[in-house]
Amino acid sequence: MCSCDDVPGCRLRVEVMVQSTGQWLWAEYDNMTVESENNYYTLHVTGYHGDAGDAFNDDHRPTWQANGMPFTTLDVDNDHRPSGNCASVAKGGWWFNWCSSSKLSVRYQYWYSTPPATGIRVDASRMMLQCGAV
Repeated sequence: MCSCDDVPGCRLRVEVMVQSTGQWLWAEYDNMTVESENNYYTLHVTGYHGDAGDAFNDDHRPTWQANGMPFTTLDVDNDHRPSGNCASVAKGGWWFNWCSSSKLSVRYQYWYSTPPATGIRVDASRMMLQCGAV
């Protein structure tokens, strides 16, 4: 298991399978960190490239950006949604803001692709982490 605690140069690759076509798209972040439990596993990603769109830093709806958000679960509400818990609505945990443009660990997976500005319903997804010398 790879952990990025005290290891410089972690890279995150997200792959999503588009529900309507079966096509795999990818988003890669050159720098990724997840803070400690004391900071609610807050996500930080920078250096996007790929063909899936940068849903973690989605600019079509800034209040839904997952980058910089702590992890929210059904029993621990860390999102910014004023009425309710996004994890309850989405049926699973994620780095929700006021909810999110990306949701890959919930019942109905979703990735908002920019550009083009469109939502992608996802049938399958993978998140891969590479730590150390990258």
